[in-house]
Amino acid sequence: MAAHLLTEGDRDADNPLYNVDHLLELWDAIHPRVPHARLWLVGEPSARLTARLAGRADIELLGRLPRERALAAASQFDVAPYARTQDQGVRAAKVSEFIGLGVPTVSYDYEVTSNLRETGAGILVPDARAFVDAVVRLLDDPGARGELAAAALRAGRELDWDVLARRFESEVLDVYLPPR
Repeated sequence: MAAHLLTEGDRDADNPLYNVDHLLELWDAIHPRVPHARLWLVGEPSARLTARLAGRADIELLGRLPRERALAAASQFDVAPYARTQDQGVRAAKVSEFIGLGVPTVSYDYEVTSNLRETGAGILVPDARAFVDAVVRLLDDPGARGELAAAALRAGRELDWDVLARRFESEVLDVYLPPR
């Protein structure tokens, strides 16, 4: 999921937030092991990417969707392969969205995806081989996938705005601004 889906040769394809080349490399290793699986890509694909994926029945380009439709699509993911190739700054909002939706996520072990470690809502891996193995295992094992989905849903409830507001009130406001 990204606003734009780019591939090598596209303008701005060097931006790891939009470049899907590594994800497609991983998918090419995953798909032969789980041939019934389909990769859904949400975002505006470049013309170059559309041409590259033409005729691939294992990959579906859903296009750019309004936020609520994108989240509805993501809620149907069996597994979210979050294949960001660099650890860039703040926590990944998409990963938090996947957690809130109860979608098990596989990612490289970066600080920006540490909420997967903290919540037990996904699998963090050190390299591409482990990434492929983790996705394959989750796609093949509904029990393991269900455990991660349940952990994600539990964690997602804790990230609800009303819950966070109550925590902020009791842990910050009540402590530092007590009533007079």
